[in-house]
Amino acid sequence: MKIRHNIIILTAAICSCNNPNIHQQKRDVKQSEHPIDREVATSQQQIDIVPTSNTTNNGRATTSIKFNEFVVSIQGMAILDPEKMDQLQRDTVEIDAEVGESIEGSYISILNDQISDLKVEQRYETSVTIMNEGPHCDLTDWKHFNSDWKSLKQNRNGLFFSNEYTDQDYTAFPSVSMDELRQKVKERCGEEWFKLLAKVKSPTEYPSAVSVSRYFLRITCRLKDNGKELTKFIIIKTPMGC
Repeated sequence: MKIRHNIIILTAAICSCNNPNIHQQKRDVKQSEHPIDREVATSQQQIDIVPTSNTTNNGRATTSIKFNEFVVSIQGMAILDPEKMDQLQRDTVEIDAEVGESIEGSYISILNDQISDLKVEQRYETSVTIMNEGPHCDLTDWKHFNSDWKSLKQNRNGLFFSNEYTDQDYTAFPSVSMDELRQKVKERCGEEWFKLLAKVKSPTEYPSAVSVSRYFLRITCRLKDNGKELTKFIIIKTPMGC
């Protein structure tokens, strides 16, 4: 049963996996220009009426995440199960991006005029995935590369621009032996997946690949009325393989 849960079949996307740069298609959709949004400061009363998911005039999705103190809106990223965002979230929330979606190159707005000293930081995590021309087995519970936190730049309208990453960033991974990788694949994915790695010499050689599996946002600020410091985390899981 564990094996079946670890093997994810993406029926929503049919693509060729012969190119090990599996992240390129996701990144390409983020290359277009982003619209400058209107001023983002709103009152606390407006938080309750912010839609959790909508589509802007240029066809790009916006996802809104409601915390008790403010709303975070990510422009240009669609998620699975948007109904989950209808409720107020705890200090840490994990969401799943749709196939082909990424936070990279998106604008992020924080809706509330009762906070100050606002700071948004971003980092990412990579994992190994084993591909088989459609089905793939993701080792998201194994080893990872974790990048450092990087502060996001804010424009004059109060919007933060999320970081984008290079091919080198996507394939960063700690040093592991192929014997170690094969053993983990055999345990988590099964014998047939193990056989796919018979001639593979590195984690980045097809049908093995390394790519971003999760993005992290850390939001810190203070409440204006009492100076209380707040920290919120948004974890974005992104589909691997193809």
